[in-house]
Amino acid sequence: MSDFNQDMENLLHAYDSNWQDYLILREQFIEKYKLSVEKLQEQLNTAKKALTEISKTKDFYRSGRDHWEEFSQDALKAQKALAAIGGDDE
Repeated sequence: MSDFNQDMENLLHAYDSNWQDYLILREQFIEKYKLSVEKLQEQLNTAKKALTEISKTKDFYRSGRDHWEEFSQDALKAQKALAAIGGDDE
């Protein structure tokens, strides 16, 4: 059983049997998993920042006197990834 599942199981048993133990376990549970969520949010924000920068990259083409630009293939992939994870929410 995973740590999270075991912690939830312990919390539920304490709730059913001893209110004081439940309150202590609940505080420990919140503190333990709050740090995990904060770390994941930090990593997600870092990934979003990198994807946002990549999503703006363009390739430039020249043919004789004509030239044009378009989003690079990496930019298109980054744009899709940002859309999938909700690129502009914090």
